[in-house]
Amino acid sequence: MFVITGASGQTGTATMLRLLELGQPVSRRAAGRAGRVVARARRGRGYRRHRRRNRDDRGVRRRCRCLHHEPAGLHGRDILAQARAVHGSLIRDAEQAGVGHVVGLSWVGAQHAEGTGNILTTHDLEVQLAQSRVSSTRLRAANFIDYWAWAIGETRTSGELPSMLLPTDRRIPLVAAADIGRIAADLLIEGAEAPDLVELRGPTDYSPDDAAAVLSELFHRPVLAKPVAEDEWPNVFRGSGLSESAVDAFCDMYCGFNNGLVSFEYSGITKRGIIDLRDTLAALI
Repeated sequence: MFVITGASGQTGTATMLRLLELGQPVSRRAAGRAGRVVARARRGRGYRRHRRRNRDDRGVRRRCRCLHHEPAGLHGRDILAQARAVHGSLIRDAEQAGVGHVVGLSWVGAQHAEGTGNILTTHDLEVQLAQSRVSSTRLRAANFIDYWAWAIGETRTSGELPSMLLPTDRRIPLVAAADIGRIAADLLIEGAEAPDLVELRGPTDYSPDDAAAVLSELFHRPVLAKPVAEDEWPNVFRGSGLSESAVDAFCDMYCGFNNGLVSFEYSGITKRGIIDLRDTLAALI
């Protein structure tokens, strides 16, 4: 049995669908969007919803492997403290249940204990897993190509793709959420034989200018990447409803990308995805 925590997120859903495609039994610990996404796939394909307090599940959990991924809470007063508490609870559950292996979904730059903003939440996950009794694999993923979804509507109208990744011609590792789900599913199936650390990037590196060029083709109109000045970032994030804690964390994270601190460690196994920039963006529009 495979248990997916945070299955309503992009990568949790992608992991669950990949396991179902492979005929694996899957349980999830989340509600909402994932339930709608998998509704058509789950019939006859080994899906069941995980009820945390159901005593009958305990025996199953002792034989299961788990993806630890909880979508970030971006509205709390202290998002790092919130993440720390969630990670601790999930890992204690895994220890008490005797879960066979955990894949912890992390992020590029998670090796650093400061200076990476929101990525510090995944640093905490890695630290807590290392200190636990649970067999685990850290899956550090590059920045998501899919995150450009927030700007698609504005870009279609204005012909400008706002970018906090600066300069806009600088290529960095990016990866599609579906590729993360595919690799996470493979690692779950490997179990304790999986490597300790996997760093995942897309088939090649991309820049905001590359994304603008692809959108220009898809929209059949000129599109240019538009740099967003650093002093404008806080208001952009506040406009998305983020708490001040999350606003500060995201500003620090983009500074980390732009100054080169947020990068891979190259100390584990490097894997590349197969879904390119064009296919990912086309699926978003």
